[in-house]
Amino acid sequence: MINIYDFICSNSSYFDQLIFSKGGDIFIDYRCPIAEPQASVWSHKNCLMYVMKGTKGYASTDYYFTSHQHQVLFIRKGGYVLHQHFESPYRALIFMFEDASVKSLLADYPDLLINTVHGKEDFMKQPVVLELNSSSFVESIFKSSLEYLKQPTTESVISLKFKFQELLVNLLREKGSNLFPIYLSWICNDESVAFVKLMRENSHFNFTTKELARTADMSLSTFKRIFKKHFNLPPGKWLREQRILNAISLLSNTDYTVSEIAYKLGYNDTAAFSKAFKGATHHNPTDYRKKPPG
Repeated sequence: MINIYDFICSNSSYFDQLIFSKGGDIFIDYRCPIAEPQASVWSHKNCLMYVMKGTKGYASTDYYFTSHQHQVLFIRKGGYVLHQHFESPYRALIFMFEDASVKSLLADYPDLLINTVHGKEDFMKQPVVLELNSSSFVESIFKSSLEYLKQPTTESVISLKFKFQELLVNLLREKGSNLFPIYLSWICNDESVAFVKLMRENSHFNFTTKELARTADMSLSTFKRIFKKHFNLPPGKWLREQRILNAISLLSNTDYTVSEIAYKLGYNDTAAFSKAFKGATHHNPTDYRKKPPG
């Protein structure tokens, strides 16, 4: 899997970008270079994105979202499969940021989350990609931020930080059915629930323990301790078990081929998937699909 944040940062000559915080938050004029029809990617930072041009699909195990021109999206940190559409070049303006940046703002202005629905079940069911209500003003924040990429000075860095905060404030104006404040409320007020959700919705990807720790913004030792507290297993063992459970569900309830399931679950090839599946269930994936229930 490709860490999209690291990929962007290591290709500064290709993407116009500017880091605007000590934690590495970044604003990017992103023009997609990926040529493959599908690509498994992940990021340890969240994204607020304005789609300038083109279409792209975002897939998880049981979820698919197609983005279109002029949409404003919130994409949570973690993994997903990108589905490319090559009818027109894809361009998006993106703020990539860590949870801590939002927590800092909301600690200073807690009233921004007044009247937010705090339903745990609603939060746990939230998809990884949210389309947010936009406006000409919200779009103008993204577009005007482009000016600071042209002159990467200290003044531009400070201005981008304020632009990001301005964007957050305006996206939080509307409470009601807006799911964005629900997510922010949980990560600020109940880190345990937010942690469990993050792990569960990324259990089907081929993450290493170190990568998951980075996604959770924890040191490896802290991550292992917190993880075992919540799941009663070491993260590596839990991840292997979850991938097999996801494989069983996909074999039993979908028409995906074995090779498609292997790809969805992050295995390098079908043979690696079949070996892992047989080791856990004593059946080849094809034989398991054919066996009678019970």
